[in-house]
Amino acid sequence: MTVGVRAPQQARSRETKAKLLAATEDLLIEGGADAVTMGAVAARAEVSVGTVYRRFENRELLLRAVKDRMLARFGDRLTARLRDPLADLESVINACTAAVVDWMAESGRLLPEIFGVRLRPVPDQRAEGLAALRRLLVEAAAPHREAVRLPDADAELGFISRIITASAMHRALSIEAAPDGMTWEQWRIRTALMAVAYLTTDRSSAPDPP
Repeated sequence: MTVGVRAPQQARSRETKAKLLAATEDLLIEGGADAVTMGAVAARAEVSVGTVYRRFENRELLLRAVKDRMLARFGDRLTARLRDPLADLESVINACTAAVVDWMAESGRLLPEIFGVRLRPVPDQRAEGLAALRRLLVEAAAPHREAVRLPDADAELGFISRIITASAMHRALSIEAAPDGMTWEQWRIRTALMAVAYLTTDRSSAPDPP
C-alpha cells in the first residue's frame, strides 16, 4: 500500500474513502486538477477537512488513489471480458479492445484530467499494472498460441497489450485537440484488426527487427 494512505478498517471508513474519491473525480471533471483541493473535496463529499487528511496525508496521494482506482476499473473490465474461454485469437483481441471501450465509457471524461496531473512516479505500481494486463491477455490467448506466427508468442502478446492500452490512452488524451472522426467502437475495430494482423502474419522470410 502507498505510504501515507491509511487502510480503511471498517465499512464506514471504506464508504468515506469511496465518497472522497468520487468527490475528487467530480471536481476533476468539472474544473480540472486546479479545482481539487482538500477543502473542495471535503465540501463536495460533505465531510470535514480533517476527515480528508485522516485518509490521505496530502493532495498528491488523493489524486494517486483516484488514478489507481481508474486503472483497477480497467483491470475489472478486462477480467470480465476474458473470464470465459474464447473461440480463437481474434476473439481474445476483440475482448481486450472491448474492455478498453467499456473503460472509456466509464472513465473517458476523467482520463485527460487525471493523467494530465504530474505525480511522482511509483515504478513498482506501474510495473505491477502492466504485468497484470500482460498476464491476463497471455492466459486468455494460451489455447490459441499456435495462431501467433512469431517466435515468442508470449512476448508478442505482451507487446500487443501495451500497444492497445497506449493507443487508447493517447486517443483519450488528444481527441479534443486532434479529432480523428471515429467513435470508440470504430477505434476498437481498427485496433483489433491491426493487432490480429500483426500476430498472425507469417514473416519467417522477413529480416528480424533490430
